[in-house]
Amino acid sequence: MTTSTTIRPTTDTEIARTRREQIIAAAVEIITSQGLHNLSLSKIETRAGMRRGQLTYYFPTKEDILLAVFDRLLLLLYEQFTDGQNPAERQGVPNVWECVQKMLGSVLQSAPKFGPEFHALQYTFLAQIAHRSDFRERLASLYAEWRQGMAAHWQVTAKPAAGWANKVSGQTVASFVQALMHGLTVQLAADPAAFDRTEMLELCVGVLAPLFTTPVAGPSAKEQV
Repeated sequence: MTTSTTIRPTTDTEIARTRREQIIAAAVEIITSQGLHNLSLSKIETRAGMRRGQLTYYFPTKEDILLAVFDRLLLLLYEQFTDGQNPAERQGVPNVWECVQKMLGSVLQSAPKFGPEFHALQYTFLAQIAHRSDFRERLASLYAEWRQGMAAHWQVTAKPAAGWANKVSGQTVASFVQALMHGLTVQLAADPAAFDRTEMLELCVGVLAPLFTTPVAGPSAKEQV
């Protein structure tokens, strides 16, 4: 007597990749259109056109879907900052000061095109890191990659020859920029009218510029006399 067993396809098969993409896309659509708090397995099923068994076959828990969605939203956020170009396909080293100014401008837009959904998911992860090591590790990895990438680009494209840049490392500069972005995002999430966004952008650029650009030498005191 023989018994039949269902052989689960490996995750790198074409059908598995397609199904996973459908589930992730459905979850992203729900989050961006209805908010993270409205994300549920039943809504993902409806949007993806799948049964619960199919859904949990590829993502056993809602948390597994959230981790995949986190990566997808991060990719979309990067593409926004790189004019729609996939960062994995970007050629060369971008000017990091231009990137920082663009990120600040995006954060401080009165109606940002994209970003709140990613930040909402990020805060969800932060709220659960005490008992979800996978959430903590994903955030720690993201922040570390962000800092390391900016620090490396700062050394190549932006490190000025004088001022504070000679007293701090690229890692510290990147951490400072990261903290500034997070702080602004949190304040605006709680109160969109917390401050004048144009003034804040000018202030941030003015504070950060000495860490990224070498001041143009002006006339000496003797020359001004």
